[in-house]
Amino acid sequence: MMVLAEWLEQRRDGRPAAVVGVGNRLRRDDAAGSRVAERLRALGCTPVFDAETVPENYLGALLAVAPGVVLFVDAADHGGAPGECQLATVDALAPRLASTHAPSLALLASLLQSRGIECWLLGIQPASTAPGSGLSPAVESAVEMLVEALTTGLAHEVHRA
Repeated sequence: MMVLAEWLEQRRDGRPAAVVGVGNRLRRDDAAGSRVAERLRALGCTPVFDAETVPENYLGALLAVAPGVVLFVDAADHGGAPGECQLATVDALAPRLASTHAPSLALLASLLQSRGIECWLLGIQPASTAPGSGLSPAVESAVEMLVEALTTGLAHEVHRA
């Protein structure tokens, strides 16, 4: 996962980056993106947004931050093992998102990209998106690794209270 930190640092190229966690906390592993955002914010990382199931509601907040790069984190069925992560453009992974918020995420990314903001999606392979709470062990482990990597990759963005 430290490759992610290096990738993000290179992608940022001195520009601010924002992380947007997306997910439904009522559908097991679909909550992965929201859990990543929650943990990053608890560590003092900014700008980080927990968009839950309504990423389109964060257009104004993201434009106010004026990031050069936005990294969306969400559960995505990309055919990997549970907890496996795949980094791709939003267009490439959005059709595989494990939930109903794929169209709004794709629209939000399109609007941001039209303003020159790079958008990427970090998809976490879910084990289950059935109704219920709690992440599967594999996805919980992936969330922890992602938080560590993103904290490193956002090192210049971290503000501790």
